[in-house]
Amino acid sequence: MGTADYLEIKHKPELTEKQLAKADAFIMKDSTTGEFINTFRYLDYHPEGRFQDDSIVVMDRGSGEVRGVMMAARGDNDSIISYPGTTFAGPVVDRTAKLETTEAVLDRMLGYYESKYSEVKIKKQPEYYAAQPFHLIDYILLRRGYDYGMSALANIICIDGIGTEEDTLALFHAKRRNQVRKVIREGIFALSRKEEIRETVWKNMNENLRNKYGAKTTHTLEEIRDLQGRCPNQIKAFYADASDGTYGAFALCFLFKKVFHTQYLDVNYKYAGQYPNLLLITKLIQEARGMGFRYFSFGASTEDGGEVLNRSLYSYKAEFGGGDLLLPVYTKKM
Repeated sequence: MGTADYLEIKHKPELTEKQLAKADAFIMKDSTTGEFINTFRYLDYHPEGRFQDDSIVVMDRGSGEVRGVMMAARGDNDSIISYPGTTFAGPVVDRTAKLETTEAVLDRMLGYYESKYSEVKIKKQPEYYAAQPFHLIDYILLRRGYDYGMSALANIICIDGIGTEEDTLALFHAKRRNQVRKVIREGIFALSRKEEIRETVWKNMNENLRNKYGAKTTHTLEEIRDLQGRCPNQIKAFYADASDGTYGAFALCFLFKKVFHTQYLDVNYKYAGQYPNLLLITKLIQEARGMGFRYFSFGASTEDGGEVLNRSLYSYKAEFGGGDLLLPVYTKKM
């Protein structure tokens, strides 16, 4: 029997609801390389027809136990991408499994796509999302002839040592630190966490994006509310509200296993000179540390698949301290 003969590949239409739930539970285990954005529950928000899905689950033939998952969809020119609708969605495997098991799972998984498509593109989980360094997937991909690249440059802050408000402010550049201290002294705004994503806020954010960048939010309000309903423990809305209840700044945050990520940030320009957005970010960093997160992520500062650096956006994020890293992409042409 070959090393991977005891494993079988199942596609979503072949899986029962119980098996789909089992695959999602595998992805959400602390020991795997998956996150909630890689689950079937999350990705099912995409309307039918947006992507040609070709996601697979690798299972034991006998026990039916899930050993690996890869969320992927067809791209252009006979290619496959994991996953066009998410920041990353590379091979999900259990980091605590035996080496031989991981090798067998990846061989079945990658072999399936390599035999079917002329190009395989894997947007792998970034390094800092794991509890411990885990580059075995990278090693195997490189050994199989994949080329290393990147999809974005992202700003992050390691918050392991954050305790007090002063610890947070010590990270910031002097200009930002002084601005935050000013808004704290004035006491106009306060942090609040609400279940509701307000329609007026989403509309204002789109207007700000259109005026400043000629862009719009990745998700519609209906989509993001749907996602919040699917993943209420991982998608949280935060506000810096003025004393009269109007919002000064807004953040929609994705709570990953080890990373607190600001998916959307917005400021009400009525209050721009009073810096509610800076107060919100400061309070969010403290909130993230209080919840036990290791990293605070601002996300990408690049556009067009990493080709263009948004210099003003990068500089703005960098003034809160921390560092940056590349989001990896591995590509193989057959």
